[in-house]
Amino acid sequence: MGPPSGPPVGPPPSGPPEFLDSGRSSGPVPSSPADGARRPAGRRRAVIAGGAIAGIAAVGTGGYFAWSAYLATGPQPAEALPASTVAYVSVDLDPSGKQKLAALDALEKFPAFEENVDVDRDDDLRQSLVELVQREEGVCPDIDYADDIEPWLGDRFAMAAVDLGDGGGDVDPDDVTPVGVLQVTDADAAEEGLEKLLGCLAEGGDDLGGWAVQGDWVVLAETDELAQEVTDAATDAPLSDDDDFQRWTDAAGDEGILTAYAAPAAGPLLAEAVGSFGGLAAAVPSCPAPAPGASVDPGTDVDPVVPPCGDVEVPEPDAAASALREQLEDFQGMALKVRFDDGGLEVEAATGAAVSGLDTLPASERGGDVVATLPDDTAMALGLGFEEGWFDSFVGGMAAGSGGLLDVDELIATIEQETGLQLPEDAEALLGESAALAVGGDIDLTEVAGMPDPTGLPVGIKVRGDTDRIESLLEQLDAAAAGVEHRGDGDHVAAGFSADYVDSLLGDGDLGDTDAYRDVIPESDDAAAVLFVNFDAGSWLDRLAEGDDEVAANVEPLSAAGLSAWVDDDVAHSLLRITVD
Repeated sequence: MGPPSGPPVGPPPSGPPEFLDSGRSSGPVPSSPADGARRPAGRRRAVIAGGAIAGIAAVGTGGYFAWSAYLATGPQPAEALPASTVAYVSVDLDPSGKQKLAALDALEKFPAFEENVDVDRDDDLRQSLVELVQREEGVCPDIDYADDIEPWLGDRFAMAAVDLGDGGGDVDPDDVTPVGVLQVTDADAAEEGLEKLLGCLAEGGDDLGGWAVQGDWVVLAETDELAQEVTDAATDAPLSDDDDFQRWTDAAGDEGILTAYAAPAAGPLLAEAVGSFGGLAAAVPSCPAPAPGASVDPGTDVDPVVPPCGDVEVPEPDAAASALREQLEDFQGMALKVRFDDGGLEVEAATGAAVSGLDTLPASERGGDVVATLPDDTAMALGLGFEEGWFDSFVGGMAAGSGGLLDVDELIATIEQETGLQLPEDAEALLGESAALAVGGDIDLTEVAGMPDPTGLPVGIKVRGDTDRIESLLEQLDAAAAGVEHRGDGDHVAAGFSADYVDSLLGDGDLGDTDAYRDVIPESDDAAAVLFVNFDAGSWLDRLAEGDDEVAANVEPLSAAGLSAWVDDDVAHSLLRITVD
């Protein structure tokens, strides 16, 4: 994975920007229409002209990711949108990009792709997509790709939500309008083609609005006036030059087939939306049902993880959402990219650590430390790293996030009473500085759900820490009575339902050195948390797919999957990678 790089910014068009009216208005398009003119009643819609055009030109079926697998090169739709854009998703359909080959190399290994997606490496994917939507959805059957679309349609498009307010203070939701952006190669042909395409769609009952062409881009909105207003604003201050946009798209790594961005202004909008739903507490019963065998009568035996349910005070509905709204008010922005790279699919995201929740735990780079020492035939592993003080930070975050629904002090008191543990000290000692939950490759997941006794299951936990203290605490918790085997060796302790599996966990495993692991967890040495799945380990996946030949054939190419999260300079990163054999 190369160094992060933001979306390339193409050269500005020579001469003044070219603007084309759709031809449906009788006079010149005003650059700044009155509010009343640009907010037609009943025309607010989640998917407007941009969605319709993008749908017929690119999406609408499950083949979307397969056919949009291209490297983003050249001008990007962010150049045609203003810096006041609140949210943005762009897709690249560049048929010369190297990601087409990388995507097809991976996808052609799946029988379902070969059977359902009729595409060759030299095909014009835009034509394939348009004809697929026409065939499968019955959209505009009289539109001819070669005559009506190919002469003007470029390789990139985007959907966005743009703030067209006065720019002062928080964004007013009424000032946010959805727009679409399409790259065009011929402005005159684009006008003619759009007239025919939108006319066809209108015949189907869709009132789709207008557009304006600026240079190499056409902006689609509810009205011509709105589209013109967006292009005017983009000319003055394009999104591609915005500091927040560049910061977060750079932080999300290399370019790919899809880029998504949410501006800092999106946080307050989401916060307002949360408040409009009346909070979360309205859906929570005043006294949750107890777990089987648990008593809710204070003074009797209480399940350690279920607080007493007697004098629980349920907050007002809005209180449960207040913490989330407060968190969203501090939203700094985020970006996400999807790409094919080195034989695998990658989804990388970056946002502020405060919004991700990673700031509630003291920073750690130990999430992969113990996972790397697991046996190389491990099928699944979850690893976490810990720093001193993590427990108080964690429960503090729980309390704040619950909006008053959870009495953390009461919960801790209950756990201490039932277990004899002293919190937070004993909890931090039990999980040490790094811990990993592991599942062996010979597990039969089809039998686990109905298994009354977990004895013998290849499932366990391995902890790096003070082994004497950890084992003492396990004895105090009477782990053996629950069928849990545990043993310490050096600076590691392992516990599980099988003595043999515990022994294997304590061995000198080299999972971290395997190609499968390194390919999907490239940031293992810096990660605060990792999740790893090896589809080739043992026979667990074969057993899971047994009896369904189609499923078995389509999971067979899978090699491994990994999700890792880390913090760097108050930026929370996450990376999902899926590889094939």
